[in-house]
Amino acid sequence: MTDKEIIRHIDDGANFYISLFGNAEHMEIVDRTYYRYIKPKTAVHGISFIYDIHLDNIPLEQAKMIVSDIKSLNMPFWLNLSSSDELFRLFFGKNREHGQTEFRDNDEIYMALLPSHQKNYKNVDKKIIKVQSADEFAVWADINNGILAGGLPDMHPIYHYPLCRKGVMKCYVVYEQEKPVAVSAIMDNHGIASLEFVATVPELRRKGYAKAVCEKAIQDAFENGVKIITVRAINLAAAKLYESLGFRAYNYVL
Repeated sequence: MTDKEIIRHIDDGANFYISLFGNAEHMEIVDRTYYRYIKPKTAVHGISFIYDIHLDNIPLEQAKMIVSDIKSLNMPFWLNLSSSDELFRLFFGKNREHGQTEFRDNDEIYMALLPSHQKNYKNVDKKIIKVQSADEFAVWADINNGILAGGLPDMHPIYHYPLCRKGVMKCYVVYEQEKPVAVSAIMDNHGIASLEFVATVPELRRKGYAKAVCEKAIQDAFENGVKIITVRAINLAAAKLYESLGFRAYNYVL
């Protein structure tokens, strides 16, 4: 698998992950031809997000108008890593950093793990469950939302459960003395997967719980035939965790 193919898988993983938030009965996905966005369609809380932006093969003036439309929606967005430098400048007003190999604390780092790079995981002393029921999913969602969404139900404990039941999301919880303390999930897009929703309760961080629950998710994914797992580290500290699991950074490809 080439580096450029891996970058495309990171893009695909990000777009697939965002689309899953919209794949619930209280949410909707709006297709605007050159991009899509999700938003809640009811009074129930849900995130709004723009994704699947593809403007590289249209005239520049048309692309400028669509970028303006996207910005007017005032939503966060994911711009594909494989997008052109010109499109990057239109969105961010600056030049893209190429060939990055050194990272600052708050850099976003794009990483991937191939089966051949998987390490010999040894965290077998912790109680880790794969979510199998609606009640277990509610526990997983409560931890995820409490840590990553400020307590808001971005991942709804009821409406998003069908994604877990169908196996599109494979969710994991690690326990300490019967208390759920950390979570992770694999988003499985037909064998091309991404690691998402990695979170640990604040009082038990840096004790190996996040690593253990990620190891279990990764091990199961590869045993089930996944070809690659991507992840987007939101900062250098997260990247170091993923690096300890065997992930490699691919920012230098950009």
